[in-house]
Amino acid sequence: MIPKKVKENVMTAIAANHLKGNKCATLVGKRRADQILKGELSIETLKRTYNYLKRAKTYDNKDWSKCGTISYNLWGGDEMLKYCKLKLKK
Repeated sequence: MIPKKVKENVMTAIAANHLKGNKCATLVGKRRADQILKGELSIETLKRTYNYLKRAKTYDNKDWSKCGTISYNLWGGDEMLKYCKLKLKK
């Protein structure tokens, strides 16, 4: 089950992106947000998510006016990074 805080990050990012005219993030990032909210994450998707979040961590500054922060959190943010790491260790 996806942690509540991950889903909160995603929903906050979706709202922030909407306020910016939906211009932040790629189609892949927007799709990932949808998958997280629906709980549709295969092991392969968890691996991709973990790899993206590891690389994009520099964007997590909680400045919701920045597209980097929005994009990072569409993928679930720090909490998703921790969740993926835990799930992939099993």
